[in-house]
Amino acid sequence: MHAALDSLYATVTRATAAAARAGVTVSAAAAAHGPGFGITLTTAAVVDADGWSLGFVPPPPSRARPGPAAAAPTTAAGLSDPARAPAPCSNKFIQMEATPIQRLEPGTAFVAWTWAASVTTLVAFASAAVLLTRRHSAAQRCKSNSSSDDGAGTPKPPAGDDAFDTEQFITARGTQPWARIGYSFFAGALGAWAIATPANMAATAGYIGLVSYAVSTGIPTVLVAFAGERMQRLLPRPLSLSDFVLWRYGRVAQVFVAAICILSMALFIVSEYSTIGSVFETFVKSSQYPIIVLVALVTAAYTAYGGLLISIVTDQLQGIFALALTALLVVFVAVTFPQLEGGLPPFPHDTLGATSYGWSTVLTLPCSLVASTFFSEANWQRVWAAESPAALRKGAAFGCALIVVAMAAFGACGLLSMWAFAPSTDAQYANLFLFYVLGDRQYSWVGVLVVVLAVTMNMSAVDSVQNALTATVTANLFRDRPLRFTRAVVFLINVPLMAVGFLTLPALNLFLVSNLLTTGSVLPLLSGLADPHRRYVSGYTMMFGSVSAAAALTGYGWITQGSFGDGFVWAWWGNGYDLFAFLVPLVASVAGLALWTAGALAAQALFGIAGQGYTAEMRAVLDRMNSSALVASKDDVNVKELGEE
Repeated sequence: MHAALDSLYATVTRATAAAARAGVTVSAAAAAHGPGFGITLTTAAVVDADGWSLGFVPPPPSRARPGPAAAAPTTAAGLSDPARAPAPCSNKFIQMEATPIQRLEPGTAFVAWTWAASVTTLVAFASAAVLLTRRHSAAQRCKSNSSSDDGAGTPKPPAGDDAFDTEQFITARGTQPWARIGYSFFAGALGAWAIATPANMAATAGYIGLVSYAVSTGIPTVLVAFAGERMQRLLPRPLSLSDFVLWRYGRVAQVFVAAICILSMALFIVSEYSTIGSVFETFVKSSQYPIIVLVALVTAAYTAYGGLLISIVTDQLQGIFALALTALLVVFVAVTFPQLEGGLPPFPHDTLGATSYGWSTVLTLPCSLVASTFFSEANWQRVWAAESPAALRKGAAFGCALIVVAMAAFGACGLLSMWAFAPSTDAQYANLFLFYVLGDRQYSWVGVLVVVLAVTMNMSAVDSVQNALTATVTANLFRDRPLRFTRAVVFLINVPLMAVGFLTLPALNLFLVSNLLTTGSVLPLLSGLADPHRRYVSGYTMMFGSVSAAAALTGYGWITQGSFGDGFVWAWWGNGYDLFAFLVPLVASVAGLALWTAGALAAQALFGIAGQGYTAEMRAVLDRMNSSALVASKDDVNVKELGEE
């Protein structure tokens, strides 16, 4: 809070200097307010004597960032140099109470066009999803009616919905070429949060944070593809990540990992609902509830109807559309930015340059984003859906490139808006930094397109994670239930998530909870790939490493904040992506693995106590997967051509 007030004070002093440069008199009382006086002015507007706006006079940005407060300058040296001041202009004055760039209001036409375009986008993609699903079902009925068997004694697949079985519904196994896998990685990785958090991060962590966020968001797709190949060589045809965990670590560990996955993906969906609701409430100045309900119901409807296959196909359409809108936004910003009276202020290297906070993101962002990616079933489903290992590798590389470019563009918008306009970093503005780069054009046609871009990416992310949550729940609880039951689960899981989304919680904080939890669990999870024969790492070893990480982070917060309650809140909600908040659980998870492994080896050597070993339940998982692979090789459903148009 003090840092924010310091920043606002610096803004006022710089606005005062800008006024002096323009020959404008500002009352001493307004300029004399210092830190702690609750000043709310973030920019000053220049108007003529008749009250018409002549544009904004933004001061150089100075604002607080998460972590230690940045010291605010107390003078405006250089800006008020009389040698550079233009001639006085008696018909202008600084209107301190004028609406700054963050307080512009949309007109009725803007709100109407935004809602019309958003609803049209939702309906268009949902209709495409339903049509493609019907085409797939018709193709399967034709195939099942064409012959009674495949010539090798294998019975024909049943007609109708049953031909689209539960496994195919939630995995689309081996059907997708590399380009569609790449677009699906891209569309599934982004969401409405991509409009908010990259711009926010760049505005607080500078260009180092911008680059770190962009690269850290794209690289995990390549790592998941690499790990997925290894995983499928060890266990053919898994239905979900939970299948691998059950085979490698056992039932208790499966439930443990599934709980982390479900919580992580649930927080992701909540953040998506919260972000799109926040955009409509704080930017469009409309109610958040209709858009959240529409996105939740429409995506759940076509996801329940078509499963992962249609989610991937619509991801391709949504990805291409999102790229086109992103390119249009970049061109618009390049042509129109900046149009400020007096030009851009000097670039604030002390806050947007190579700061210590920016450099800390080089560790915190890769840790958090890589870890959360491995615990999202949506990414593993792309692995199962790829038609070949080569398609998976090419698709992952293609998706990674698209993600990095798009995230860099969104982050750059936040950086530019902070450079030019120095908007307030209060929580109510946290999701809107990208819009501010549009300046006073934010409520024009390009503002409508940015909202439509947010809705499009929101749809693509939500439908992917809806299907991923359904896969995780089905694989663990309802594997043998009929397809209609799986479809019902899609709707049921959305009701509580939609309700929490109404709270419009900050996306960065929601991601922080998920990122910290998964950062402490990712190395224990992946240790099983390095030790597939269970010589050292058992299910209990993996869980102990994860629990050690969570305990260490909570303890670190307790120590640094002085009380358990404050420490817990700081550690899991309010640390602002502090470097040590990620380093502590990462190191603690490795220490936990080493400690339990050493104890288990010592117990076996000294007392003959054997470890977990390879149980009958684990062996049954491998037998079931091998049997499934054998049947699939005799009767493979070919849907690769679906959606080519």
